[in-house]
Amino acid sequence: MSREKDAANYALVFFAVLSVLLLLFPASKLAHTARITVSYSLYPSLHYGAKYDYFVRNVPANFVDLLETDQDNRALKEKVRNLELRLQEAAALVAENERLAGAMRVSRALPWAGSWARVVNKTPSDWYGSFFIDKGSADGISVNDTVLGMEGGRAALAGRVFEVYPKFSKVLLLTNGAASAVCSIAPGGMEALVEGKGTWLLRMSYVPEESALAEGAELVTAQGGLLFPAGVPVGKVTKVYPRESFMNFITADVSPHVDVNTLKEVYIVKRRLPREFLAPWEAAQ
Repeated sequence: MSREKDAANYALVFFAVLSVLLLLFPASKLAHTARITVSYSLYPSLHYGAKYDYFVRNVPANFVDLLETDQDNRALKEKVRNLELRLQEAAALVAENERLAGAMRVSRALPWAGSWARVVNKTPSDWYGSFFIDKGSADGISVNDTVLGMEGGRAALAGRVFEVYPKFSKVLLLTNGAASAVCSIAPGGMEALVEGKGTWLLRMSYVPEESALAEGAELVTAQGGLLFPAGVPVGKVTKVYPRESFMNFITADVSPHVDVNTLKEVYIVKRRLPREFLAPWEAAQ
């Protein structure tokens, strides 16, 4: 330990003496070049700008060329980094334009009139429960308007508008534990209740035990559900559970067609619901 301490003290003394000698030594090219080398190695930024000519006075031309080459190299590296960032931004814009163009093509073919909105806020603690969009009552958005997401070249159910403010709205996702939808099972058209679980999966309940429900069955919103227009794709059955001994129906897991993790824009379908149906929500607000 003492040897290491002594070595550190000797090194400190050596560099201190060397610094003093370099400061006191006559301003020859050799001494000045040595000072420039040390200072440039430690603080290269000092040698840029208006003081550059002052720092390189009395320095050999070949050493000045080395300094200028290093400065050019640093400047080129910075330009390359900026160009890489611009390329990444351009690639993101191209991907966004392609996604929006595809979504616009799909929305033109929909039988429901609506408007586009952008997802502006997702809460980590309620990731599969809700998010906010940048459209509100000033844009004609109303409570219980249907919210569609574009996934795989088609529109599918994402949820419904839950709260409306002048400039933004809150969307209750179908994956929310408090959300549900009456769905029709293709191809027979049998209806069942699909509920959110607070995860990326949905749960389908009240399917009669004698039904021929199988994995891969497609679900769409049913005519009997008042909240959503009929015929909107919802998801696909991924697992069918056997009937419990105390129940008269079977349950199943459903994978929603809309992936909340990739959802950036949504299509808001205006719902003309009966006044008496909207009264409870209006009274609550």
